[in-house]
Amino acid sequence: MSFNDALNKATNDEELNKAINDEANKSVIAHLYVEGKPLVLNYQLMENRLARPRLTPAQRAEYNRQLGSEGGFLTVADNEGDTPLLIHFRSKNDRYTLRVATPGKFYGYFLSMESIVDANGEETSTKNLQVLEKGQPTRFFLETVAPDLFRLRNVARQTSKAFSDLLSNTELQLLQSAEDQIGDPTYLYQQAGRRQNDPQQYFSETNLRSNNVIWSPYGVHIGWVVKGTGIVKLSDIG
Repeated sequence: MSFNDALNKATNDEELNKAINDEANKSVIAHLYVEGKPLVLNYQLMENRLARPRLTPAQRAEYNRQLGSEGGFLTVADNEGDTPLLIHFRSKNDRYTLRVATPGKFYGYFLSMESIVDANGEETSTKNLQVLEKGQPTRFFLETVAPDLFRLRNVARQTSKAFSDLLSNTELQLLQSAEDQIGDPTYLYQQAGRRQNDPQQYFSETNLRSNNVIWSPYGVHIGWVVKGTGIVKLSDIG
C-alpha cells in the first residue's frame, strides 16, 4: 500500500469512526409524554384499566379483548403517574427508527406507521403508529419545537439491502436522497371507545380533518425525558 493510499484509508477510517460516534451520540432511550401524560402501548393501558378496583363485567370483557387482540398500538395513558413506554431512538443521518425497549411482550419491536385492519380483516387507508415485529419500518425526523419538546415527522422506509446491492452508486445516492425526504407530521386523534368514558387515542400519519382530531393540525407536540444515550443492542437487531 502506498503512502497516499494509507493516508486516504486513515482519513476514511477517521471519518467513518466520527460518523459512527455521531450516530451513537444522537441515539437515545427515552420516555415520551403528551400534555404531561405518558405514552404507552395499548397493552399497558389495558393492563392498567384492568387493575382498577371497580369494573363492570362489560368493561372487564372489553379490556381483556383489547389486551389480547389490540395491544400493539401507541396511545396515551389515562393517568400522569402511569409507567411510560421506554423507546430506543436509533439515529441514522438524523432519521430515527423507534423500537420498544421496555421488557415484555413487545420488546425489540419497531414502532411504525402501519395500516389499520378493520373488523372485516381488511386494511384501511389510515395508518397508525403501532408495533412491527420485523421488516422495513417507517422512520421519523424529530422536529424541535422547544427544549425537550418535538414533533415526529414521517420519513420513508429504507429499501431492503438486497435491492440496494443491485443499484449503481449514482442510483443508490438518488434513492437514499428520496428516502431521506421529511414528510408530514404525526397527528393525534381519538375515537369513542366501546365503553362510555373510555375514548381511544391514536397516532396517525393522516390528518383526518374532522372533530376527532385533537391538539394542533400541524402535528402533535411530544415531550420526552431522555434516560440514556447510545445504540442499544436489542436482542433481534440484525
